[in-house]
Amino acid sequence: MIDTINTALSGMQTASKTVERAASNIADPSKQDTMIEDIVDIKLAENAYKANAAVIRTASDMQDELLKTFDVEV
Repeated sequence: MIDTINTALSGMQTASKTVERAASNIADPSKQDTMIEDIVDIKLAENAYKANAAVIRTASDMQDELLKTFDVEV
């Protein structure tokens, strides 16, 4: 369970760094030629962030259900 959460957190950090890089490029007048790619990168990073957040929620839900099972059996 911990590995799953760590992997999802790593994915969220990567998505955040992608947004930071793309936003920096958009703000830099000398890099205006890559604006469309940067906007697409931001949207992809948003989706990746949401997907990784869903993985964390699902892992948490699964852990809660597992703990409930042990509570019922004991």
